[in-house]
Amino acid sequence: MNGRKEKRNRKAVLAMLSSMTEPVAVALASTENVSSCGMRVQTDLPWQPDARLLVETSLAEWSSRARVVYCETLADTTFAVGLEFLAHTDA
Repeated sequence: MNGRKEKRNRKAVLAMLSSMTEPVAVALASTENVSSCGMRVQTDLPWQPDARLLVETSLAEWSSRARVVYCETLADTTFAVGLEFLAHTDA
């Protein structure tokens, strides 16, 4: 295997993650890499795999519904979250 097929953008962008089932669950995140299929973010709130989220960039450039693929603990209060985009909407 020669690596991923999708090109990834490593530019850090601030985004807001919000639960689609629990409106009070909201967290700020910083992107680590983004592709057309998903993204990896760092945030201070852990998310359960398969949770459905709304992802919005800090400048409201775009928003997307996403599914949590994984959540890894990086430090006591920092988590890496892998997201798979389900639907993309222009903001």
